[in-house]
This record gives sequence, structure tokens and C-alpha cells, in this order.
Amino acid sequence: MPNNNNEYTYPEPEDEDFQLKILKKREFYYHKIPYRDKLETYSEIKKYRDEICTPPTFTLREQQILLANFLSPETPYKGLLIMHGTGTGKTCSAIAIAEQFKEQTIKYNTKIYVLTSGPNIRENFKSELLTCTGETYLRNKDIIEQLTKEEKDMERKIATFSSLQYYKIFSYKTFYKKVLGEKMAEKKLVDDKKIKTTYRKNEAGDFERELVVDKITNMDNSVIIVDEAHNLTGNEYGDALTKIIKKSKNLKVILLTATPMKNLGDDIIDILNFLRPQNDPIKRDKIFTNDKNYLMDFKPNGEEYLRKKALGYVSFYRGSAPYTFAKRIDKGEIPEELLFTPLIRCYMRDFQLKAYSKIKIDSLDRASSSASNFIYPGLSSENKLIGRYSADGLIKSISQLSTKRKEIINNINKEIFKGKIEKDDLENFIIETSDKNMGGRYLNIKYLEHFSIKFYKCIKKLSKLVEGKKGSSTAFIYSNLVKAGGMELFAEALRENGYLDYNENPNEYNIEDNTIDFKTGKTFSQFKKEKLNNFKPATFIIVTGASEDGTEDIPEIKQKIIREVFNNPENKDGRSLKLILGSRVMTEGITLENVRQVHILDVHFNLGKVDQVIGRAIRMCKHQAVITDDYKFPQVDVYRYVASIENKLSSDETLYQKGEKKFILVKKIERIIKEVAIDCPILLNGNKFPEEIEKYNNCVEPTLENKKKGKQICPALCDFQNCDYKCKNIKLDKYYDNKKKTYKDLDVSEIDYTTFNINFAKSEIDNIKSKIKDLYRFKHIYTYDEIKDMIKLSYKDYQKDLFDEYFLDTALNYMIPKSENDYNNFSDTIFDKFNRIGYLIQREQFYIFQPFDDNENIPLSYRQNYKIDNENLIPIKNYFIQKYGDKETSVDENNIDNDEKVKYKTYDFESVRYYYDNRKENFIVGIIDKNNLDKNIRDIFKIRPPIKKSDIKRGTGIYSLTGSVCATSKSKKYLQDILNKLIKIIPNIKSNKLKIRSDMCNQIKNNLLYLEKYSTTSQNNKINYMIIPKDHPEFPFPYNLEDRVKNIIKKIKNIINREFDYQIKKSSEGIFKELNIKNTRVYKIEIKKDKNIDKILKDLEKIGFTYNDGKYTLILD
Repeated sequence: MPNNNNEYTYPEPEDEDFQLKILKKREFYYHKIPYRDKLETYSEIKKYRDEICTPPTFTLREQQILLANFLSPETPYKGLLIMHGTGTGKTCSAIAIAEQFKEQTIKYNTKIYVLTSGPNIRENFKSELLTCTGETYLRNKDIIEQLTKEEKDMERKIATFSSLQYYKIFSYKTFYKKVLGEKMAEKKLVDDKKIKTTYRKNEAGDFERELVVDKITNMDNSVIIVDEAHNLTGNEYGDALTKIIKKSKNLKVILLTATPMKNLGDDIIDILNFLRPQNDPIKRDKIFTNDKNYLMDFKPNGEEYLRKKALGYVSFYRGSAPYTFAKRIDKGEIPEELLFTPLIRCYMRDFQLKAYSKIKIDSLDRASSSASNFIYPGLSSENKLIGRYSADGLIKSISQLSTKRKEIINNINKEIFKGKIEKDDLENFIIETSDKNMGGRYLNIKYLEHFSIKFYKCIKKLSKLVEGKKGSSTAFIYSNLVKAGGMELFAEALRENGYLDYNENPNEYNIEDNTIDFKTGKTFSQFKKEKLNNFKPATFIIVTGASEDGTEDIPEIKQKIIREVFNNPENKDGRSLKLILGSRVMTEGITLENVRQVHILDVHFNLGKVDQVIGRAIRMCKHQAVITDDYKFPQVDVYRYVASIENKLSSDETLYQKGEKKFILVKKIERIIKEVAIDCPILLNGNKFPEEIEKYNNCVEPTLENKKKGKQICPALCDFQNCDYKCKNIKLDKYYDNKKKTYKDLDVSEIDYTTFNINFAKSEIDNIKSKIKDLYRFKHIYTYDEIKDMIKLSYKDYQKDLFDEYFLDTALNYMIPKSENDYNNFSDTIFDKFNRIGYLIQREQFYIFQPFDDNENIPLSYRQNYKIDNENLIPIKNYFIQKYGDKETSVDENNIDNDEKVKYKTYDFESVRYYYDNRKENFIVGIIDKNNLDKNIRDIFKIRPPIKKSDIKRGTGIYSLTGSVCATSKSKKYLQDILNKLIKIIPNIKSNKLKIRSDMCNQIKNNLLYLEKYSTTSQNNKINYMIIPKDHPEFPFPYNLEDRVKNIIKKIKNIINREFDYQIKKSSEGIFKELNIKNTRVYKIEIKKDKNIDKILKDLEKIGFTYNDGKYTLILD
């Protein structure tokens, strides 16, 4: 039985024995990561990998539960830096902590605040809220998997709404505005007609700021989670956070980042000072020298000072466990002047080198980076061929194309290619693209190396991702640049070399002779020549983000493509989408699965940022789909391209050289943090591994001398130091096992129970409940001892001695409802082997499964021999029709693979989408759709609320044909409310109190048809009321009479290709029978007979015209 005595305390962060005292606490020690021996055989490796990567159900990992216990309402700690590696579940850790404070937020009417870099990370957090909380918000996950996609989406929306009652999510900029307010700017015109922005200051020298209506002054009694917290160091976002922390009482601060130092080693100071007492901050001058940038280093005793100040404020978990992450293979050579970074050295050809050499070399200058990536051809003022770079160079070269294009091409042909450009290529050798870039044949692999040696080498390597070479697979290509010499131009180069932009509809690809196949790398013309089948184009998408409030973010539609197409296991060979092209927006908050190669086209001044980019493609358990008997250990090849010159370092290489020096200091600081982390001895076995300790046993620090001697350099994975390290607590040494290189298990008598209570055992109890549920999938009755023995078997060796029957009793108690209220709110449902849903009942020492729909006194034999009713109320044919449509098959003669092409018997909405997307929408919109379940009933009527124009414009895949079946998915109250609103719009119609939902829906349908048909431009009421397909046999498109008249006139003009003489007459002699509304508008089109009209007589008759008295007439009512 746990101790509920609250008089005992926890160690203060200043306590030099902090780690030992935390280790001994029962609430923390239970979640220790156990030691494992070196894995010797593949069967051992596979078992280990499967246990981690494919657990039967989602459960929080040990490090996540540990942190929830450390930063809880039961402990005195105020904040924590969660420095866990990429892909290890930092967000789940933060959510596990925050969920414990919901009652507090209700009590004090506050929220759990979350700061994110932008919409992408915000949406990820919302998704993780449902994933990391089990069934707290998203109930019955097993059942949800059986729902349709629309039903799943609805369930997730409801669950998300429920979770956000407790959470408030801000972008950094919104948070900054609400706390500090925007600085008041003044813009002035200065020399050369440039606009200079300055910020107003008051007499005290402080910035004047805009007044904020909903200003945040404090976050008392709350929790704040800062995702990617390194983005808040050294800027005003961090100033806003510091102010809130100072002004708030009882605020828990959770900082999440895998890389707390975004550039320099001293970035760690700001991060830790967010957490430390305000009257005792870390002082930079006690740690680092006064040298700046890559020359910075530790002062004497600086490391010890930092170690002391960081103790108690950081949790470290590396992740990157061997075999659960793909192996990273850094390709290339290490230049003589560099220490450890392999590079793909691309020696520039003469034209690029000549332009590059004229730049004043500054390796941080964007111009040198642009020139290293790409040189645009153009003419000088003397009409001589020159190379240009950067955005300015691009604009100048494009401006010359309109007047001097032929001259530029001739000069290129003469000076660079010695007249050897192929004749067919000359005409389109350089062209201006629709997005104001320079495209054309000069980007073809035959010519590309003279303008960009990096692009050339990268595309050559990508071309090997096919069968017979590297194997058909996917790749991620990254550049800091977007426009000039960046991702947009690289995309243009891919198009020129046979790759296509990804299209959601594969039938819309414009396949040309040079289009290449994703699998073989052969062109379409080769396929035809060799009579091969199954051609599928190699495709890519470019993800460059968008800036709205100063932050870059990935468009929602592209996030969806990455999640559902690129990351789909079926796409592991690139059949649907082969390449992702990304810019800086791709450095955080995105996961790429099953990637085979990463290509980095230009240099970043911070090697940690480069590692973040690579980390998008190397994540925990995200290469499972590519593992086979022949490919047991997935690997990711990493290519870092640099433009090189002979005999010295280029600007790219110099930047890597400086980056290495900064990175070594950053890694020294990371090692210090590892050694003093609150959970160092508890998570040590998840931070170092026997395979690595053995492999790098005799490694040395990275110096040029050690490198020249050919010694093994310690890897960045181990901070450029020995991979074997211990925690910095002298008293812990007595528990250290020098043979196993880890801490021994504690004796039960050493475990500290003084602060332990049942609140810390929630995860243990939940785990026991989960195991009990699994047991009842096999049998319907167990004794107490049988359950206990089974549960103990699931415990790890060091946990078995900590097992307490009190937790089992508590779990069983939760699973046995006793009162009516327990039944109404019962959440611990159990499924038996027949998939019946139920709960537990207790009869003496027996615990028995009780179905919800049976009496508790039914015999045991009935429970164990349940007769399943096999009557099929839904024919399997109807299931397939609902899921896939009523389909025919035919062979598409133009399709090389002669696969069956599916034709769905559905209405044509796509070709009339333009019509509906360009109109505003009614408060409720109807849709006449095809009924695929019952052939006796042709149509089904759907309804939906209006779609925002911003959603329509967001991109491909946002489609106006959405809605739910009116008669089966909406409540009577909801339908009656709609009818009441519609009646107010339609004149002279009476309200009918209908009781049956089908009748109510029929009335709604008729009302919407009336409004759709008779609305006019002059009345300013022509909006979407009812969406009608193009090919409906009863309701013509467009259904609106005014638009139908215009459509018919336009159609006739297109047929005869000229103007013609016609009249449109209006009257009020019609009747709308469905609502019995009289005197509705009627349109009459009269066309005078002439020789041109006589030629299209059959067309007019097909439309519905009749001939009488020298005129062709059509009446529309």
C-alpha cells in the first residue's frame, strides 16, 4: 500500500546529491530504462526493434511517464527543459505533464498555454493531444478504425474540440504581441529612394508599443509549454516569455527542444534562465571567453559553473537507439582542413567559377551562397556573356530575355559549348517561366553542370534511385534558398530532366517522351521503344512555406500530401511521390518516412540546424516499411554539396569549417547537460548503448593532428568524446557497474517511498487495466491469483519487486461498475473473444466477463459458448458499392500497362466545380448526389454548412462536394431549425410541422431547389443553394434559370462561332409544383431564322428549341 504521508520533501536543485535522491524515489525509479546486453543475432535485434516500434497499443514511454511524475501537482518543481532527441515524443511528454493540471485550470479559470512557431506545429500539437492521451478525448479507438474516413474525421474534430477546452495555443508572434505589444514603427524615405524603418522610443529609452486590447499580464496557476524553445533565445519572443514568468505565480514552465543551442554555445544561458530563479540567473562571463562566434570557448572553471547551474532543470533523452532509427551514412570526403564533416565537393566549371571569383568572399553572405548554387547567363553593358547570381542577378537576366535572348543563346553556344548545343535545343535554350524564373533546355543534364555543378551532381545521384542501381526509393532535397538559385530553380531543373510535379489525379499527368519512370529511370520513349508496361512518372513536390505573421509554415494541402501520400508505406519505392523539395520551413515539425537519401544543396552557418534537416528523414521507427529479409538494416545516405575550387577552401567549405568549431563547443555543453540531467541515472540505458561503446572504445577528440594520424574520431552522436559516460554525482559511483557500464538495480530496501502516493501510480494502474483487458480476449473467467500472476509476468525484472497488489485491486475496482452513475460514465470497457463489449463482475474469488446486453445471472456455459448470429443484413455487394462505387471496367488504349481502368457510375461534379466555387453560399447548401447502395433509389440528398472561400482557395483536394446524408445524419431539431430559416427567405410559404426526418429533408430539398432556380443577379440573392451535377437526368445544369439562359446563348455562339439575333422574354406565368408556388418566372428565348442558324438545326433541337412562325423558340420554367 503506497504511503500517503505528505510531510516529506524532494531535493532542491542546488543539492549536489540531487540525482541520487531522485533515483531512489519510488515514483521515478520504477520508470528506469533497463540495461540490455549487446544484441548479437538478427533475431534478437528484430525482437528488440519490434517491441519498441510496433507495440500492441499506444502507451506512454518510460521517459514520458517519468517527467509527468517529476513535474506534477505533487512536486515542488517549477519548470523543466526537456532536451529529448528528434522523433522521441517530446510533445507527448509535455502533454502527459499538462494533463495533470486540468483540475487546477478549471479551479482558477485559466488554460494550459502552448507556444508554437506557426500553424504547422500548432496542428501537430492538436493531433498529438489525441494520440498521447489514450481515450481521454478520442474514445473507443478500436471501433473508430472501422469507420469511414468522413466519420473518423468527425470523431477527431469532436475530440479535438473537447481537448481544447483546456488548452490555448499561440504562435510566438501572437504571444509576443499580447504580452509586450508591437513596437511602433516609422518609415522614412532615405538616399536612393530606399525606405528605412525605425522604431519610436520614449524619454526613458524604451520602445513605444501599440496598445493591446486582450493583453496577457500573467499566467497565474497555469502551465506554459514552449515548443522548439530554442527559437525564443536572444529575441523579443524570449523577452515576452521572461516577462510572463516574472509576473506569474504558480506557473509551470515546460521547454521542448532537441537542440537548445540554435547557433552558439552561449544560447544555453537564455534557455536555462527561463527556468532558474529570477534572483540567481546564469552569468555568461563566468562560463565563456569574450571571443565571439566560432572562436568562443570555456573559461577556466566555466564548465563546472555551468554544471552546477544546470543541475535540476534539464531532462535528457537521446533517442536514436540503434536499430530503431535508420543508420545515417554521411557521403563524400572530408577536406584536409576540416575535422569530421564529409562533403560532396563539386568543382565549378569555368563559367560558374568566373562569376563566383568576382564576389568578395564572405561565407555568410547570401550572394556567395547563391553563386555557389547557380549562375544565370546574361549580357554585360558591352554585350559580353557574363554570369549573374542572387535575386538581383535573376531580375537583370530575365529583363534581357525580351530583347536579347537570341544574342545570349548565341554567346553561350559559342563561348561555353563551342557551337555544340544541339539544334533542336537552341530555340528553347533559355525561356522565362510563369513564376518569373529562367527555365529552358540549359537546365538539361547535358548542359547543366556549367551553370550549377551542385544541381548537376545532385540530379545525377537522384537518377540512381532506380532498380539495378541504388534501388527504387525516395529522397529529400533541401536548400536554404527558395527563389534565386534555390528550390524553385531546382524544381525547374527536375522538370527539364523528366520529372513531373505531383498531381493528386494520376490521369492528369502530361507525360512526354522525356518523362522518366519512377522505378526504372527510363524515359517514356524508351518504354514505347522497348514495349514495356507499367510506366509511372517520377514526381516531386516543392515545399517552401508561406509567411503571414512573419513565420514560415507549410501549406495544409502539402502537409496532407506528405502524410497521406509520401509517408504511405505503399510509396516506399516512390511510385506515387518520389522527391520532396524543401526549404527552411521543413526544419521543424515535419516527419518524412522511409526516405533513402537526403541532399543538402547549400550550407547553413549552424551544423545543428543541418542535423535538424537530416532529422526530418531519420526518425524513430519510421523506416519499418522498407525492412525486408534482404534489407534488414535501413540506412539513409546524406549528401552535403559544396561548390569547390582548386588549392584552397571555397566559401561553402569555409563555412563548414567554422561551423565545426562552433559545433564542438555545443557538443561539449550537451555532454555537461547529459551528466547533470535530473534523470541521468534513470534513463542512462536509453542514452548510451553497448554497441557504440565497443565500436568507439578508443576514439579521440577531433583535432587536425589526430585526423592526420588516422586515429578514430569520436562521433557527434557521443559529443566528440568517449561514448561511455557517467552521471556527475560522486555518491552514485558506488552503484556503477564498470563491466556493464551502467548503474546497478537498487535493493528494495533502498527505495524511498516517503513521497510516493497513488497519483504517481496512474500509469501503472492503467497498464494493469490494459493487461486485464487483453486477458479477457482469451477467457471469460479468472481467479484473482491467476490475474495477479499474469500481470506480474508483464513486469520488467527490476519492477517485479515493486509490484503492489493495491494497484491491481484499484484497477479491478475501476473495471467493476457498482452504481447507476458508474454504468452511465463507464469508460473501461472490455471486449471478449467474440468482440462483445462488457465489464467485469466479481463472484467470490472469480472475476467474470459480463456483456452489457445480458443479465448478470446468465450461466457461464452461455458466456463461453456464445452463438454468433450470422445473418447478413448488409449484402457484401452493397459494401463494395458503397466503398468503391458501382463500377465497370474497360481497357484504356493509351495506358501502356493495360491495367483495368475503373469507371465510376457517379455524377459529374468536377467539370462544374468552377461554377459553384466562384459563388457565395447560403447558410445551408444542398447536394443532389448519386445513391450507390440502392439502384431503385437514384439519388440521395446531402446538406452541409457553407465552405469558406479561404478553404476553397487553399489548393487541390479542397472540394465543394462534401456533406452528410440529410435523412440519416441530422437530428430533427437541427432540420427544423433549417426549415424555419428557409421559410423566412421564401415568400408566401407556410410552415409545416413535420415529424419524420425524411419528410423534413424533402421539404428542405424543395426549398433549396426553389431558391437555386429563381434567384437573380438584380435581387442580389444568387448564391449556392443547391449543387446539381452536370449530368443529372432530371435537374438540368445550371439549375438557376437566369444562368441557364446565359449558358444556352453562350453555347450557341460557340457552335456557330459568331454573334446571332435573339430575344429573351420574361413572364410570371410559371408554377413551382413541389411547393405549389404560382406566378414564378418563365424565360422565353427566341432566335430569328437565318442561314447560319439553319446550319445548326439539329443542335438547336437537341437543346430543346422548336420552330414556329420563322423563329426558333425555347421556354424555360
